[in-house]
Amino acid sequence: MNKSNHFDLSSTSNIKPENSSMTTVNILGRLRIATEQVRKVQSNLVKDGSSDQVETLDKVGKELDGILYNLVEILSDDTRQSEINVTSNDGQISKWLEQTFSSKQQRSSTAAQRFDSIRAIIQASSFVNALQRQMRQNAKERVSAILDLPVDIHKLNSWSFNMMEYDEPLNFSILLIFDAHDIITRFHIDIETLKNFNRALTDGYQKFRTPYHNDFHGADVLQTTHCLLIKSNLMSVFTQLEIAALLFAAAIHDYEHPGLNNGYLVKTKNDLALTYNDFSVLENHHASSVFKLLRDKRYNIWSHMNTNEFRSFRSLVISLVLATDMANHASLIERLSTYFFFKETNSTATSADSKTLLQTLLHAADISNAAKPWDIYIHSAEKVIEEFFIQGDLEKLNYQDDKPTFDRESTDIVQLQIGFITHIVHPTFDVLLKVVQIDSLENVKKDTSATANLTNPIIPWQNDLQLNLETWKQISKHADMEQMILSRKPFKLNFDYLQEYVEKAKTFLKKRSQHDLLLNRPPSS
Repeated sequence: MNKSNHFDLSSTSNIKPENSSMTTVNILGRLRIATEQVRKVQSNLVKDGSSDQVETLDKVGKELDGILYNLVEILSDDTRQSEINVTSNDGQISKWLEQTFSSKQQRSSTAAQRFDSIRAIIQASSFVNALQRQMRQNAKERVSAILDLPVDIHKLNSWSFNMMEYDEPLNFSILLIFDAHDIITRFHIDIETLKNFNRALTDGYQKFRTPYHNDFHGADVLQTTHCLLIKSNLMSVFTQLEIAALLFAAAIHDYEHPGLNNGYLVKTKNDLALTYNDFSVLENHHASSVFKLLRDKRYNIWSHMNTNEFRSFRSLVISLVLATDMANHASLIERLSTYFFFKETNSTATSADSKTLLQTLLHAADISNAAKPWDIYIHSAEKVIEEFFIQGDLEKLNYQDDKPTFDRESTDIVQLQIGFITHIVHPTFDVLLKVVQIDSLENVKKDTSATANLTNPIIPWQNDLQLNLETWKQISKHADMEQMILSRKPFKLNFDYLQEYVEKAKTFLKKRSQHDLLLNRPPSS
């Protein structure tokens, strides 16, 4: 065999991904490389007339193809257990990340269908379709004036919109976003009924007066989901029913959240845990409680759906809300990651394809605060940390022999945020970006006209995510923890002090960018 036919897989066999939720990508990538190299050698040998080697390589190539196909079938099973392994200086934080964002419960397996590519359906999204939707959105300006709302849809289209600056966020965000997506018109929703529902939903979110999981969080996730749809032009991928289910699920996904996690409810044998047999306890409660609310005609905004339509809608909403259980994180990211390793495309997306992408969009919106501008992110981080500490205080009272998951006096909040961004948020947005941008990147090459940006996605989170992570790294290296925290009970951060490290992070990233540009500069002719 000549040198041109030699292939070496050693460069891929030693890959050790930093985050095991991305292990799928590495395994599939290595198999794909191996398969392609075998086929290349086979092709060269055909030219040389070496029939024996060709037959052997053909068998090996078919075996690799079979391994790849079977592996994807396994990973496409959304009932499969998935785990992540986290390396952190703080063992308690590592344990929390691994237990919270991976499935630990035994679940029955079912026959998995192949995760068919949605690439073709994204590719089929036409300029005319996108332009028509854009025109309809622009026509919605008058809605905020008619209903006397504090914002208009253009503000909600912004990734940097700060929901915490406004009162009654669920009311205006549901009205405007549902109207922008023609949900009110398409499903004949009565405006007064919708207002009644919004008030009842707000009451449920405010039931336990939690610092973070309240109506502001529900409205923020709805608005972020809306942004992900319009920034990526995924509206052309989904049906109107799927879009309605996604946005409704986003709005209701944490209804009546008590500010305690599933693990605590199960450990304390809470009534909810007993009701739902320890399985996705909160998520089951959120969905079930809202559909019970809809039985009251004063709040039933979907009363004009026919029986079959409502059955499909309800089923999808439930699956989306259940997917927000953080224990599903690793499995969800793995399933979406398998998409990249198929060259075959289909003219239509299967229901399994659509559902997985819808679930990922909602999951990404649910953990998106760390990918927002620093001012939005740090205020949200303060609230969610206080909620963690409240649970820690309860754990101390109820379980004196066990160390609480989050101890108000000793938890390293800097490493907590670094670990959360590095191992959870970044991988989620990374894989989502690849899925929604694949065909759009191809469009950039083909279409250089002034209208190209109407069909190509704007990626709003990359700079914010990078800056937020680097800020915590700068804080970890240089900050005085005593100055950073104003109060531990309730937990309060010194935002002015932290702003110094935001500026340090900006300076560091700017210098690194300039350095990279110099390294990548093409040689002068």
